[in-house]
Order: sequence, then C-alpha cells, then structure tokens
Amino acid sequence: MLCPLTVGEATIVMHCIFILIQMALLRKDYDWVQLMQLPVAFVFGYMTDFACWCIADVPCPNYLMQVVWCFVGIVLVGIGVAFEVVAGVVTLAGEGLVLAICKAFKTRFDITKVAVDVSLVALACIASLIWLDGRIHGVREGTLAAALLVGVIAQWCNKPVERLAEASGIKVK
Repeated sequence: MLCPLTVGEATIVMHCIFILIQMALLRKDYDWVQLMQLPVAFVFGYMTDFACWCIADVPCPNYLMQVVWCFVGIVLVGIGVAFEVVAGVVTLAGEGLVLAICKAFKTRFDITKVAVDVSLVALACIASLIWLDGRIHGVREGTLAAALLVGVIAQWCNKPVERLAEASGIKVK
C-alpha cells in the first residue's frame, strides 16, 4: 500500500490545508462563513470514497474508453465548478483557494484555476518521486488534462450558468 489514506480521506486532508491557506492569504478579509467548507470537505471526501466504490466495477476495457470517461468527468467537473462559483455560496475548498488567490492578487478565475491545478499536479509528482519509490504514482495524462481543462470549461460555462440562474429568478453576484 502506497498510502494509508483512502482517496476521500486524502481529499479531506487537502481541503483542510486549502482552508488554512485561504485564511493566511486573506487574513482580516477572510469571510468566516467560508469555514462551512470544513463540513463540506468531510462530506465531499466520504462521497468521493463512495463514488470510487460505485464505479470500481465499471468496465473500461481499453485505453480509448478510459480517455472517453476521463473527458466526460472533466466536462462534468467543469460544469459543476461553474455552478458552484456562480452560486456565490460556500464552495469546495479547492475553488475557495482559487477565489482567495483571485481576491488577494486580483487575477482572473480561469487562469488562476488552471495555474493552481497544474501546480498541484506538479507537487503530486514531486511528492511521489521523493516519498515513494522514485517513480510517479497516481498522476497520468488524465490528471494533467483535468488540471489544464477544468478551469477553461468552467469559464466557458459561467455565462450560460449565470443566464440560467437569472432566468430562474436567482440573483447572481
């Protein structure tokens, strides 16, 4: 076993770290309602483990099907991020970190999201090389594709999601 944590438990740990980084970045400008990211992190982490269990036996007989499922996942995550950010309520800590960086450094969400995601992939590769057997584990082309594309897809979806929210009578930030 390479890591004693499940994927969901590792996700919870990362989300807690992201919350601490948000606090450090924003200091007095940190909105304490964002601490609601903590219980959300636990629910999301355990739901991640549940989802892994649910799809463990889904057949993926060849590389092409793996690529198709990967891109379906990337598109769905991008759409989900757009809904999450447009809603303007408590986000997952990963998006909260991106929003905190955008607020602290006045950067665009899509560019910052891609930069943060690519940085996290690079850190995962470095950590794997250092602490595992000198090889990269758990990071492949799908991980890099997700890092490069989720923020872009979220940006493409922002305007349609805003229009949908406004048409539904929901006030958008």
